[in-house]
Amino acid sequence: MEDDLFNSFVDSGSTSINNLILKNFHQLGMTEKDLVVYLALSMYSQKGVTFPMAKDLAVDTGMDESSIYTIIQGLIKLGIIELKTVIDHHQQRDIYSLTPIFHRIKNLLAQENQSHQQNKLMSETEELFKKIEVEFGRPLSPIEQEQIHQWIEDDHYSIELIDLSLREAVLNQAYSLKYMDRILISWEKSNIKSAEQLQDRRKKLGY
Repeated sequence: MEDDLFNSFVDSGSTSINNLILKNFHQLGMTEKDLVVYLALSMYSQKGVTFPMAKDLAVDTGMDESSIYTIIQGLIKLGIIELKTVIDHHQQRDIYSLTPIFHRIKNLLAQENQSHQQNKLMSETEELFKKIEVEFGRPLSPIEQEQIHQWIEDDHYSIELIDLSLREAVLNQAYSLKYMDRILISWEKSNIKSAEQLQDRRKKLGY
C-alpha cells in the first residue's frame, strides 16, 4: 500500500514555478485564485497540454467552470497569459502562452529599480544640501538649490563630484556656488567624472 502511494507521488510529477512569480503576483494585480489557475495552467503546459479544458481546470482547482473562464479572461487582460492560435500539422489550434507574465515582471522590476534610484538620488541630494549649508554657514537660497539641481539633472554631474568641488572650494575659502561651478566646468573639460579620475590627474600633475 505504501509502495503504491509512493509510486503515485512519483508518477504524478511536479510543477516548476519561478519564484519571481510567487513574490510579485500581487504587484501584478493577480489574486490568489488567479495564481492557482496560473499554476494549474503551468502544470498542464509542463505536461505538454497547452490548452486544457475548463472542466479539467475546475476539477483541479475546486472552482466552477464559469469562474475558470472569468479568471482566464482576467489573466489575459492583465497580460499574464496570452491566447494564441498556432498552426500544427496544417491545422489551427488554440494554446495558452504563459510567458507574457515574465515581460510584466521585467517591467515591474525595472520600475521598482527606477523608483529606488530616484529615492536614493533625492536622499543624496538632500544630504548634499545640508553639507553645503554647513560649510557655507548659511541656508541655501532657492536659486542656489535650483543651481545644484541643474548640475545633477542637466549637466549630469555626480553627487560625488559636486561634493569634491565643495571640498576644493572650502580649501580655498571660496564659499560660493559660482566657484564650485568653475571647478566642475574645469573638471568636465578634463573629462573628470569621479574621485578616482581626479586623483589620477593629480598624481600625473604631481600634486
